[in-house]
Amino acid sequence: MSPRKVVIDLDAGTDDAWALLMLLKAEQQYNLQVVAITCVHGNTDVDNVTTNVLRILTAIDRTDVPVYRGASEALITPRKRKSPEECFHGMNGFGDIEFEQPQIDRSMIRGEHAVLALHRLLVQHPGQLAVICVGPLTNLALCLKLYPEVGTLLGELHIMGGNRLGVGNVTRSAEFNFYTDVEAAQIVLEKVRCPVTLLPWETCQTQARALPIDWRMEQLGQQASSNRAVQMLNEIERKVYRKWTCWMPCDAFLVAAFIRPDIIERSERFHVDIELHGTLTRGQMVLDHLQSFQENVRIVDKLNDDEFRQLCLMACE
Repeated sequence: MSPRKVVIDLDAGTDDAWALLMLLKAEQQYNLQVVAITCVHGNTDVDNVTTNVLRILTAIDRTDVPVYRGASEALITPRKRKSPEECFHGMNGFGDIEFEQPQIDRSMIRGEHAVLALHRLLVQHPGQLAVICVGPLTNLALCLKLYPEVGTLLGELHIMGGNRLGVGNVTRSAEFNFYTDVEAAQIVLEKVRCPVTLLPWETCQTQARALPIDWRMEQLGQQASSNRAVQMLNEIERKVYRKWTCWMPCDAFLVAAFIRPDIIERSERFHVDIELHGTLTRGQMVLDHLQSFQENVRIVDKLNDDEFRQLCLMACE
């Protein structure tokens, strides 16, 4: 059987790095092929994102995977430059730690723009490509606006973003990825016609309760001697999680659900839209509890804790 082809679109903070590690390590065991990594603004600027991705790929000797630079800002209303206090992952996405090793070669970034590369791959593999989005949805929204047929070419779409219960993490009512490019989130959810799986912020909070930071640093941290990427992430996360009691690799939760859908313990289907105008609620994901519209997403509410931990250990091998 031919492998399941995947594009991952990310904004390369530490949870993106864990998601990428998990996905690449799963290729052989779960018959996957990562055909492209597309980079987008979000946790940091897009040039830092590409640097962070190259650093991870170099550390695990996977520079064979094509990397594409994508959108540098939101479609309509770019957010103001963030202060260091607003950047959970640091200004550079990797805790503002400067690593001398491994040396990276920026010439590995392909010349083709991420949006054009995504369109090309979808045309080459119509209905067969899985796209995993763990950052703002700007790249995919641009692709849909430039090439409307993309909505029917996608095989499946997996999104980490939005909020099920109106719980925010960047405002009182909005989740970071959707709030960073609100219009892009609405365009994507409105235009795609493939199955969409969405893991929201509240699920990340639930999952994190079963991941004490001590478990992260002890069980996963022990792998650093044989994995240079884990070595880097240990140093970064000791800094960014210094005041936390639990570990919350949001993007890795979504990738785990993609790799092994059987570990999803609870999910529900809804029609969702994104509030574009609210004074207090811009960026909030609104669920149609009245069932007035056709469902357009499957919302993941809970993963099996033990199986997720096993996938994390696999990512460190």
